[in-house]
Amino acid sequence: MRLPWSSRWSRLLAPLWLLLAGASAGCGKNTQVEPGAVLLDLSVAAGVPTPDELHVSIYDDTGSLWTNARVPGAGALMPESATRLGTVLIQPGATQGGLRVHVRGFAASVRVADGTLASPPPTQGRFALRLDGDVPADGDGDGVPDAIDNCPAVANPDQGACPGASDGGDGGNGNRDGGNSDGDGGNRDVASGDGGPGDGGVMDAVDCDASGACNRVNGAACADGAQCKSSFCVDGVCCSNACIGPCRSCNQPNNDGTCQPYAQGTDPAVECTAGATCNGAGACGPPAGGLKPNGQLCAGGNECASTFCKDGVCCNNACDGSCRTCETGTCADVKRKPDPPECYGTMTCNPTGKCVLN
Repeated sequence: MRLPWSSRWSRLLAPLWLLLAGASAGCGKNTQVEPGAVLLDLSVAAGVPTPDELHVSIYDDTGSLWTNARVPGAGALMPESATRLGTVLIQPGATQGGLRVHVRGFAASVRVADGTLASPPPTQGRFALRLDGDVPADGDGDGVPDAIDNCPAVANPDQGACPGASDGGDGGNGNRDGGNSDGDGGNRDVASGDGGPGDGGVMDAVDCDASGACNRVNGAACADGAQCKSSFCVDGVCCSNACIGPCRSCNQPNNDGTCQPYAQGTDPAVECTAGATCNGAGACGPPAGGLKPNGQLCAGGNECASTFCKDGVCCNNACDGSCRTCETGTCADVKRKPDPPECYGTMTCNPTGKCVLN
């Protein structure tokens, strides 16, 4: 189901479409993501009033594509539940760089929630975006949250080149700083080799070489694990671990780069079955109590019934050594791929599970 939407933009010749799929629509969960498209699975945090309309702003590296577009176009939003709003399909056609998205939720014309997302190039994929009650920081007051502002120190609501920088950067040093001598305009440095101008100012890349290989820190935007120091690219950002399993993500507000559980009683990615919801510990089921079973998120062995915490989850044993992983809660051999941090970089796990030179 596709609904056409009018917009105030002229840079793109291809049409832009939005899809809002509620439970009654019956056409959101199986929507295919076509090349160039982004699906946003929208939810609101527990305790936040359920919006009755959304305002969506979208930017790419050329500037603003869409400003405060109302969803739905007329009438009230029909969410799937108090926290699960539905799915929005953004299909802008040809774009430059990644998309940056700001979604605001309104209830009875009062702004009640905000969420932002930076989708790395190539622009395509499905992302969970949760709206929170906190108003995002906007240091330059241009209406674009700092988290996705390509020039957070100088007001430029159209999101074109930073004012005072004719090439959209800082005069040639690769940093989009809006003319600031410290080169970060709010800690958004972009090292040479990551694509230079045209990254939208949302990629915190470091140590990129001419081949495109990078060493990006956790929380930096990514399209592939090879770009990340941790080797894990999850939910569009470099992540501290593989973040495998339901009820967890690596791009939650103010926690980009760290695998975090979804709030208890929610299920923003619609991963639980049989009416279950997330338990607040990175799994579907009843609220977690006492020591955690294997497979649930942990920070130390003292949280786990098994006493073992490996790769960010409670594990059935110590799972020590290279080419061993416990991403699912059961220790297993790693074959034919890296095993960070023990076997990574110039090393990889061979078909027999041994860490050898690439």
